[in-house]
Amino acid sequence: MAEEILFVPKNKNFKTSYGTDEAFNTKYAFMGVGKLIENDPVLFDGINEKGLMGATLYFPRYAHYEKKPLSGKINVSPDKVIATVLASAKDLKEVSRLFKNSLSILAQPNSVIGSVPPLHYIFSDKSGHTLIIEPRENGIDIIEDSIGVMTNSPDYYWHENNLRNYLTVTPKQHKPIKFLNKELFPFSQGSGTFGLPGDYTPPARFIRTAFLKNAVEQPANEVSAVSLLHHILEAVSIPKGAVINEKGASDYTCYTAHMCAETLSFYYSTYFNQRINKISLKPLLDNTDYKTFKIANHEDINKLN
Repeated sequence: MAEEILFVPKNKNFKTSYGTDEAFNTKYAFMGVGKLIENDPVLFDGINEKGLMGATLYFPRYAHYEKKPLSGKINVSPDKVIATVLASAKDLKEVSRLFKNSLSILAQPNSVIGSVPPLHYIFSDKSGHTLIIEPRENGIDIIEDSIGVMTNSPDYYWHENNLRNYLTVTPKQHKPIKFLNKELFPFSQGSGTFGLPGDYTPPARFIRTAFLKNAVEQPANEVSAVSLLHHILEAVSIPKGAVINEKGASDYTCYTAHMCAETLSFYYSTYFNQRINKISLKPLLDNTDYKTFKIANHEDINKLN
């Protein structure tokens, strides 16, 4: 569950991996959904003062990490990658260099959940381009030419290749056809989207998100963009009870988040509070210590009478 928005100032020391005394100094301030674990920042997603944005998603059975710390590298626990990158890089070029030259993702368990989280990562900046990072058996895949959509397992290239199965899906209505001397018309609207998968598997959610990203009208301003993104993500949001995991627990969408690189704004809504909330990074930049904002997890209904 999303509990807090965490702000991390620049020139703040924190540990990039568990069980080490090696300190890392932040170059840029950043914020996002996360928490302090052992007084160090762990973020699920966030934005820094240069407009670099990042997020992480589960990557089960596909994520592979280094077993031991590597000399000369910044060794990072999987759940501390977002914080470390946002603290260090101003754009995608620097993110790419970090993963090529400096960062090593170390298989260390999160001290709260007691296990090593299997993760992969997506970053974007003011250019509008994205970078997907997937730690695999043969090293870290740095994907620079993605379509800007990421979900859970399998790997990104599998999902992109799977798009070929949906080349006929279109937002345009099918025209009537002659069939065995009969003129057949489509039922109502949406006939062009027939075949769009509706289940909650990662492949289906990837296809729906990619289709919507490609088809929707371009927003006129930031507020319109946030509203549009909210609608797109609602199309892949999982309600409680619809997906039950191997342990018998409900797997659901805890929260959704949207970020604006130009205004350094972070928007979010949660499963239990669907109001879109906004927090701005700029007013926080003079702070020299961590700052947290509690996330409301009760429904906020506008009562008209």
